[in-house]
Amino acid sequence: MARLPASAAPERPEMPTPMPWHRQAWEAAVRSGVPSMLLHGPAGIGERRFALAMAAHWLCEAPAEAPRRPCLECPGCRLVEAGNHPDLRLIEPASLAADDGDGEEEGAEPRAGADDKPKGKAPSQAILIGQLRPLNELAQLSSHRGGARVVVIHPADAMNVAASNALLKLLEEPPPGMRFLLVAHRLQRVSATVLSRCMRVALPRPGFDEAVGWLQAQGVGDAPTALALAGGAPQAALDDADPVRVALHRAWLRCVSGGGTTALAAARETKEAGAPQVLTWLVQWTHDLARVKAGARPRFHPAEAATLQRLSAAMTLRAITRLHRTLAQRQRWIRHPLNAQLTLEALWLDYLQATGAR
Repeated sequence: MARLPASAAPERPEMPTPMPWHRQAWEAAVRSGVPSMLLHGPAGIGERRFALAMAAHWLCEAPAEAPRRPCLECPGCRLVEAGNHPDLRLIEPASLAADDGDGEEEGAEPRAGADDKPKGKAPSQAILIGQLRPLNELAQLSSHRGGARVVVIHPADAMNVAASNALLKLLEEPPPGMRFLLVAHRLQRVSATVLSRCMRVALPRPGFDEAVGWLQAQGVGDAPTALALAGGAPQAALDDADPVRVALHRAWLRCVSGGGTTALAAARETKEAGAPQVLTWLVQWTHDLARVKAGARPRFHPAEAATLQRLSAAMTLRAITRLHRTLAQRQRWIRHPLNAQLTLEALWLDYLQATGAR
């Protein structure tokens, strides 16, 4: 059974709990009693955390009529909290494991596929059929703890066709005592037949004030700016708020603001952030450039409105749109660059030439 790398496992794991803004969705999910559930909503709002909390609820060994499940005290809850419950499987793309804990939640348990990366190849961003095959064996086994066996698939829209077909066979005739929790960010990428066999639970994005308040309670300093940079997703904002990541973004911001840098110097300055992250920030930045040029407020960088206004004034909306489209298209292959340094230089050259800086 694949285990979390030691570096990714939290030193003191905690029981996952749903976000405050998911209270109504949680109550509806608990009441449903269905064996297969599909949670859907934007990434970074606590959807993975919700799934792990629901898994803990199903694996809790307190009586069904207990006032609180998960109870946080029974052996089942303690196993989930420790991240090693034998009846829980988390299936995710190998690329999530390769991100060194990016997006990890409290109580993270053994994940299927974390050690499946072939040597010399970039970790897959898809969930592959090889990660689903062990579930057939799991379906034939009895529960270790005498309760449910729970499978969490995150995100379900990352499954390739073969993996979806393998899962469908289990969903059509769920083995007794086996439950499935699927998390999807893009429903249109989930097989229609898989969708038809799951109860759908919509997870809403929180309001701005609620999300900012929650981030401040977690110790995030400039919570409004962090939330904006994360596109309104508070869990993603919290994940991005560590001091190292903040320093990397500040270095990137100095390069993107048009301070007379060159592509070579910008690539060197942002090397530690990595090409995928630099590209994500550039796509968000050019999105804001287009919004400001069109007379709207920036979405991701409200604190940089003056800089965005200055840069967009020297460009046509068509040029900004063309740059944004070019950068967005690069996201299809950015995690598999032939040469990371050359890729960074190419990204910065695209941006600096389009904005007239170089």
